[in-house]
Amino acid sequence: MDKVGILVVSKCLSSAAIIDTFARSERYAPEFFVAERQVNPLNFKRAKAHAVIPDLDVGKIAKFAGRHKKDIAFGLTDTEDFVTAGGRDVVERETGIPMLCVNKEFAIEASKADQRLLFEEICPKGNPRYKVFDPSKYQDGAKAVSDLRRFSRELTDGFVIKPDAPARGAGVGVWGKDFKTEEEAMEFFRNVYSKGRVVVEERIEGEESSFHAFSDGRHFVAAPLTRDYKRALDGDRGRLTGGMGSYRGPKEVLPFLPSSEWGQVMRLEQAAFEKWKGRGSNPGLRGIVLYDALMHTRGGFKILERNSRGGNTEQMCLLTTMLDDYIDVCFRMVDGSLKGIRFSSKASVVTCAVPLGYGTGGAKSSGEEAVNLDRAVALEKKHDGDLRIFLMDLRLDVAAGRTLMGTSRSVAVAGVASSIEEAHEISVQGVKALGDQFRHRDDVGSSADIARSREHLRAIRKPKG
Repeated sequence: MDKVGILVVSKCLSSAAIIDTFARSERYAPEFFVAERQVNPLNFKRAKAHAVIPDLDVGKIAKFAGRHKKDIAFGLTDTEDFVTAGGRDVVERETGIPMLCVNKEFAIEASKADQRLLFEEICPKGNPRYKVFDPSKYQDGAKAVSDLRRFSRELTDGFVIKPDAPARGAGVGVWGKDFKTEEEAMEFFRNVYSKGRVVVEERIEGEESSFHAFSDGRHFVAAPLTRDYKRALDGDRGRLTGGMGSYRGPKEVLPFLPSSEWGQVMRLEQAAFEKWKGRGSNPGLRGIVLYDALMHTRGGFKILERNSRGGNTEQMCLLTTMLDDYIDVCFRMVDGSLKGIRFSSKASVVTCAVPLGYGTGGAKSSGEEAVNLDRAVALEKKHDGDLRIFLMDLRLDVAAGRTLMGTSRSVAVAGVASSIEEAHEISVQGVKALGDQFRHRDDVGSSADIARSREHLRAIRKPKG
């Protein structure tokens, strides 16, 4: 098999799943050159060359890549931090290694306000009502609060307050969950506004999905819809987190949506992409060019936000059910021949194991607690590909040979099966094998949660009268 060198820039989010998928290639012998914020045990074990760059400084990453550029065919990343900092631009300019992510010009994730302005241009139908509050346009915060009071009273179903800069859920407030009175909302707004621009949007009732698309700069290739679980606790309660898990079903569309909805989403997303791209091929748009959070509402769907890379757990659902060799997919993105990607008719459920206090306000992990993965790894081997363990915020103490728990999501466990119900059972079984140092959401991809989503959507779309 041909050797293929791959640069992986990792924040220890979905990089272990990316590397695992490449390592399963039956056509190539991948060699990994990993630059990451800490020593992920699995990434370190598989890397031909490894560098710890805690702040993921793009200059340092480029220097690391430059030392190995003769051996690297392409690179990719699992973090928006690298993308929005112009990491692709720097690495390609200094090393010539093609990076499979958007360049800085198209890293729209850097600003919630700029996203709304972009959607006004390329996809107005998908834009909710919104208003940008910019401190540079107000003499004082009191006037901004006054304007927000007026605007919020026009939004009969409530509103959402978002910091302009990406905050991975932190700083986002939702009416009815994070604040329940006008004064609570104003206090929340003041806190976010003190740090910079704020986007306030109408709160939209519906059911969420995540839409991913790959591109080589010319062709638009959609992936099956996935569902993300953003809050810390079962029943979608608790604080917003970076995501507690995801699922995809055996079809392109999620099981609580009518099959016709897939075509509607595809048509609007592709038309918006063509406007965004412009005529011909646009080399700035390459890789997973968009990951849109959608809300399926009474009258169709709205785009809640656009991300400039793959979703952390959603991407795992897609990678574990991708039929094409992912290395071939990446080569096709590099050379401009990506006309499609085959995904299996299997379901994938990813459940995250997290420290006990994560997202609950409880005591945080010290970051020094040892973790034993032996039972879970043995179970993974027993399942022969239907259960996959992806390490996230775990750190290898190389000198002591110990794996240590971090403070964020620790491990993602993917279950793959012919049905979502089976995949859910496998995933939860894998998480429980990690032991009682961790907690997880039991309802990620559960039959009860899917039934709730289906009934909720049916209720809000029921004709009035």
